[in-house]
Amino acid sequence: MQLMWKELVIGNSKYNIRYFHNMSPNIKVLYITKYNQKEIVDKPDNFAYYVKSMINTNFVDIQLLNPISFKKANKFLSLVNIIKTIKSINPDILYLDNLQGLNKLVVLKRIGILKCKIVAWKYTYCKEYSNTIKNWCTKFFYWKGIDKIYMMFDNHTHHALTHNIVKAHQITTLSRGAEIEWYQKYLKPQKDNFLVMATGKDSRDYQTLSEACEQTRTNCHIITRRHESNIKVAEKFKNSQYIKFTFMEDLHIDNEYEYIMQQQGQASILAIPCEKKKYGVGYTNVVEALPYHIPILMTHNPDIHIDLEKEGIGYLIEPYDVKTWKEKIIYLKQHPEVIEEMSKQAKKLTEKEYNAKTTASYIVNDFIQIAK
Repeated sequence: MQLMWKELVIGNSKYNIRYFHNMSPNIKVLYITKYNQKEIVDKPDNFAYYVKSMINTNFVDIQLLNPISFKKANKFLSLVNIIKTIKSINPDILYLDNLQGLNKLVVLKRIGILKCKIVAWKYTYCKEYSNTIKNWCTKFFYWKGIDKIYMMFDNHTHHALTHNIVKAHQITTLSRGAEIEWYQKYLKPQKDNFLVMATGKDSRDYQTLSEACEQTRTNCHIITRRHESNIKVAEKFKNSQYIKFTFMEDLHIDNEYEYIMQQQGQASILAIPCEKKKYGVGYTNVVEALPYHIPILMTHNPDIHIDLEKEGIGYLIEPYDVKTWKEKIIYLKQHPEVIEEMSKQAKKLTEKEYNAKTTASYIVNDFIQIAK
């Protein structure tokens, strides 16, 4: 596999387009992304939505395009330049890891200005409008313009189908598997002390987790960002001998993701305490916890279809329930054999379904079918 550069000239501007070249490419895929080549190669495959695996197949030729490089004061000119670049590359498939800020590309494809197919990931419900005309226009000019949508949660897929937003062939729920091999270097089988760790940044209920760990005298390390709610909790527990907050902004490091994953290797339990939200908050943490083969304690969210208790890899706790958090933490502290069994189940689940190879293979097979 060889990384190559192609210089495109549009008007008076030149743009360097990175692309991975296979010797006999069949499908040309343009990945619209903020990530650069080094981030994609150095990070686990799940970080950049399985493009890393795709470049090692004989079926696709992946090119990268960062829309930020086209940003100008005049938004219309920026859009024109992006369109010209896409048409110059002439991909079979436009691959989007989210739809935010890229909605216009879908509409342009729908009305025939862009000729490529579109495959996109979506993390939230498909939006509907009370205005009948607006709702019809959105379905006709937008949702019909996407050839395949990968939903992360069954509830979201079911909603889109039952509300006739998309057709069945356009949408599927696809589990995000982790690149198991990448995380191996951070695994620490023998833990020195029992440690609860939490690494989420947004919509987190660290008040409940901190209270539970404080009252059970359990060491807890929370790695997060300086959001107002997180700062308030950190201030409240600043004198605690059990609760430690680390704010990423204070570390001034380049490889934030690697730091967090390395720290996660020290954990006995991964905690995902979330605020009550109408989307799958915390799901990415679940995916990134599985390769560590440690129990997961998580706020129950009906949008997340992976059932920790049914799979035997952790416990679901109702929102803001300090009492149950305490009970589960104490139980796991006192029963190392349960932790060991959950570890085995997590390993099985990761190898069977939640691994990058399985997810990437599914996407590549879709690309082959869609590009026909």
